[in-house]
Amino acid sequence: MNGLDRLAELDAAPLSPTLSPANTRACWAAAVDGARRVDLGRPLPGPLPACVTIVASANVFTAPMEWAWALGSRGVHVILKSARGLTAVGEALASALPNVEHRGWRGGDEAAEAEALAESNAAIVFGSAETIAAIRARSPVPVLGFGPRFGLGFLDREDHGLFRGVARDHALYDGRGCMSPAAVVVSPEVDVDDVAHGIAAAMEAAEAALPLGEITATEAAELRALALLGRVEGRVHSGRGWLVVTLPLARLRPRALPRAVVLHSATLAAVAPAIAPWRAELGTLAVGDAAEDDLRNRPDLAAALGLMGLPPARVCALGEMQRPPGDRALHDGIDVLAALAHRG
Repeated sequence: MNGLDRLAELDAAPLSPTLSPANTRACWAAAVDGARRVDLGRPLPGPLPACVTIVASANVFTAPMEWAWALGSRGVHVILKSARGLTAVGEALASALPNVEHRGWRGGDEAAEAEALAESNAAIVFGSAETIAAIRARSPVPVLGFGPRFGLGFLDREDHGLFRGVARDHALYDGRGCMSPAAVVVSPEVDVDDVAHGIAAAMEAAEAALPLGEITATEAAELRALALLGRVEGRVHSGRGWLVVTLPLARLRPRALPRAVVLHSATLAAVAPAIAPWRAELGTLAVGDAAEDDLRNRPDLAAALGLMGLPPARVCALGEMQRPPGDRALHDGIDVLAALAHRG
């Protein structure tokens, strides 16, 4: 039994203090499934460093799993710093995965951070732009930083399978994290009101299967403000633990809220100027379903959004936004293992 098998057998329900038990289990299982796809034999441009520190963030509790597995399985000693409140996650990964050591210092403990970085040859840091910049400024070793990103979904037809995919993208991790959908753009050739009704039904089902966990007072206030805006400028469907709002494209914002689906009826060509202020933060695009041909070869998507040749965006099927496969080459446009090998 390898380390991922042990993690798969673990009851993950207690590992996230904010997600519901059912959602925590589903997110954990998805992360293990993604990590199983890591290609441990992929050629790299050089040797990996002997030791890498990973600093985790709180919004996606499973984020360190893939990288701890990929590095530890190749013989790299991994020092894993848990996010606040997620010590149990770090301990579970360290107990199951090879060459992973957990250290649970509190954020802001610069002495403990300095000790770990002094033992390392490189670091991977998840967190806010401010956190990444601060650690990078203090670090004696190179830092790969992964900060805020947002996702967009695209619907060009009425399809209940796709509606369920949209609901799944918003339900896993309660819509938090850099791959979460901030909005879903609906083709003007499709009736957005019919889409909203269909997604509302899917969100109701997702809430029954994967109930919403805890939300902060700030998130609650933002959800109320979004619902009010929807009533004034668009349409609102809501139920216990979920919200579907239709708004003009001018209201697109790169901010995902827990279990809130924001729909914009627009052409793909209109989306590019709408996201221009934040395009550097666009991390994930979802369109179609997994049965379609390679979605990266959608010329209309690439041309309309100006993404051809730009690395940050990950293109996937609807329903897969929160389930990154471990065999992808790039994360936020960076080949993490290759970058570490260059620096090793």
